[in-house]
This record gives sequence, structure tokens and C-alpha cells, in this order.
Amino acid sequence: MNRRSHGTKRSAALAAALLLIQGASQAIEAPKQTPPPEPPAEAPAVTVAPTDETQFQQVLQRVTMFRTMKGLNVSDQVIDQLSRGEADQAVAALSTLAAQGNRQADIALVRIQHWCNSVSSSRAPDWKSQLPEVGKQFPPDRAPRIAGVLKAEAEFKPRAMAGCGKARFDFGAIEARLRAAADAGDPASATELAPFLRDAAKREALIQQAISKNYAPAMHAAASNLLVAVQRGQTTENVSKIREYLKTAGRYIPKAKVDLANCMSLGCDGHPADTRTASVFGLDAARDGEPTAFLSMMRMPWGRQIPRAQLLAWQYFGNRLNEAGCMGDQYIVTALGFSQSIPALVKSAPPQMQDAAIEQADALWKENAERAKKELGCPAAAGN
Repeated sequence: MNRRSHGTKRSAALAAALLLIQGASQAIEAPKQTPPPEPPAEAPAVTVAPTDETQFQQVLQRVTMFRTMKGLNVSDQVIDQLSRGEADQAVAALSTLAAQGNRQADIALVRIQHWCNSVSSSRAPDWKSQLPEVGKQFPPDRAPRIAGVLKAEAEFKPRAMAGCGKARFDFGAIEARLRAAADAGDPASATELAPFLRDAAKREALIQQAISKNYAPAMHAAASNLLVAVQRGQTTENVSKIREYLKTAGRYIPKAKVDLANCMSLGCDGHPADTRTASVFGLDAARDGEPTAFLSMMRMPWGRQIPRAQLLAWQYFGNRLNEAGCMGDQYIVTALGFSQSIPALVKSAPPQMQDAAIEQADALWKENAERAKKELGCPAAAGN
């Protein structure tokens, strides 16, 4: 029990005793006492009024679906349906194509199925309960939009669940077609199927089959699996393959560039750490707008190769992309990262360096914004 509660109880007891004395004898006057000081008022709860971010949330969702379907020949109509939570309509259209032999439509059905599973298994967000934390974590000029996105996401969730509930997945047919395509040598189908096989040898065989056809996602998956195995002490063989796979995959997958930069800067693949070369790959991923590149340059050794003003400029660039909706449903997490990294850099920067960073950020935007937006599936007009 704290002092305040002790003091309050003592005051209440004293007041009760005085009333008893007055009631027993009107002739006896209670001695006058100075009332105890009022306890200090508790600080009011932080409240944030959300702005209407319904349309912005749909942009975020569309970017997420674009990235989910990356590498597949999926129509804009299907991506738009998914971004509105209309999984049933998207599944119906794709199922028709898959039944006609469209292998990429079948892979898209697998990815939608997994997305629907994640939607159904996640808790319904209580966005109002998160507002006090939003008020603490974000400055007043940004908190309302964060709150608005939380609200819009909470409103989107029931629509997505309803759409997924109405979707008709023919699981047996989907799996049979996927296996048949993998057996026929389709690298995309083999890579998509591999994680769901229990037999480790068969999983590896499928991945290697896809790698033999220079399929970048298979190389990225193989490098990631090998890196995890090395870190867990499960193997010391073929570690040099990590760099080889990531370099090749990075020509097509920006995330692989970041993984390569992080790996090279730590020497995780049996080679000595090489932060200078690593920064080349990391910065190229940032030009692609890869969300993980901006956090990595702040935390990983390769980021120390970047001059301070340029580092701040890249954070401004990434923040501008995020505020345009280009990083999808990771908007809030990414916004939180920038709300910490940018003030930290500004705090230790003299005014001249801050000015230089702003100027460099504008140049970076002119040079790379269109490239990044195309890579991320962000609307062309966003963030202009």
C-alpha cells in the first residue's frame, strides 16, 4: 500500500472521529484543524484522436498483396480484390485459371490460403486500448495518423475474415496440381511446395531442382535455411554457398541484398567480415525501397561505412516512402523505427549536417523514388 492511500485513510478516520464527538455533545466544539493537503492529481491519460485513414489503409493493404504475389502473373483485379478483403472473389477467379493449367494461379491460391489462415488465427485488434501507447511512442504530429491506421486495420479485419470464410479452396486439387507441376520441373512450384514436405531430403531436393534452373527465390530460401542451420550449429558444410546464393538472388530480390550485406558485414559465411563491400549491397537495397535496409543500416556494421549526413538522408528517404504507404502493412512498425532513428541522428548532428542531410534526401528521392515505388508496388502518385 502506498503513502497516498495511508494518508487518505488517516484523513477519513479523523473526519469520522470528529463527527462522533459533535454528535455526542453539542456543547463540545471540535478543535479546528488544518485540512490535509489534497493528493496530487494523476496525469490525464494520453488520448489521440485518429484521423480517417480508410483509403490509406487500402493502399497499405494493396502494397502488401502486391508483394505477396510478387513474381506471379496475377492481375491487378485480383490484387485489388484482396486489398479490399474480397478473398472469395480472388480465389474464384484464380481457381478457374488454375484448373485450366495456369501454374502461377495455383501458387497464388497457396499464398492466399496462408494469408487467410493468418487472418483467421489472429486476434481481433482492440485499437482503442493501444491509443495511450501510440501517444507515448509517437510525436503529436504523427500519432493521429498511426491511430487512424490502427482503427482502419481493425475495421478491415472483419471484412477480410468474411471474405476468407466465403472463399472456396479445393485443397486436394491445389496440392495435386502443385505436386504435378513440381514433378514436371517447374521451379516456382517446387520452391512453393518444398516448405510443406516433412521429409528434409525431399525438401532439399526440390530446392536444388529449382536452383539448377537459376530460380532466385529458391536460392534465397536455400541461403536462409543454410544460414539458420549454421547459426544453430547444425552444419558447417557448404557455408560458402550462402554468399553465392544471396548474390545471385539479390539481382532479383532486394531482401536478398540486405541479407547479403548483413551476412558479409558479420562474416557469417566463413569469409572475413567485409563491411565496405557489404554497404554497397545494403545501399542498393535501400534504392529499391526494401524496408529492412533502413533499419539494418542503423544497426549493422555495414551502416558505419555511411557518412553521418548520408545515413540521415537515407532515413528521411525511407520515412518518406513509408508515409506514402509503400511499405504496406508494416507501416506502423516501420514508422516507429524511423521515429526513433531520425531524432537520434538529428540530436547528435550540427545544423550544417542536418541541412546537408535534407539536401541529400531530396536528391535521393529524385534519383530513386520511382524505382522504389515500382519495386514495392506503390501508387505512382504516392509521396510526390
